[in-house]
Amino acid sequence: MVRLGWCRLPPGVTWGEVALIGLLAGIGFTMSIFIAMLAFENEALLSAAKLGVLLGSLTAALIGLAWGLVQVRRLRR
Repeated sequence: MVRLGWCRLPPGVTWGEVALIGLLAGIGFTMSIFIAMLAFENEALLSAAKLGVLLGSLTAALIGLAWGLVQVRRLRR
């Protein structure tokens, strides 16, 4: 919406910070595991789904941490 000119980023907010929030939002896995429990009766499939959700959340957390460190270094300059 910002790119379309419909709104603006608040003063002091950068695109890097917006990206950081998006990356950290990928950590939420509670609902994904709940849906997997509803979708799969087979224990092997459920375990694979849970592992996938947890690995995806871990990946999002690590990328978010790395990007957060980049943003902190940019702010210190």
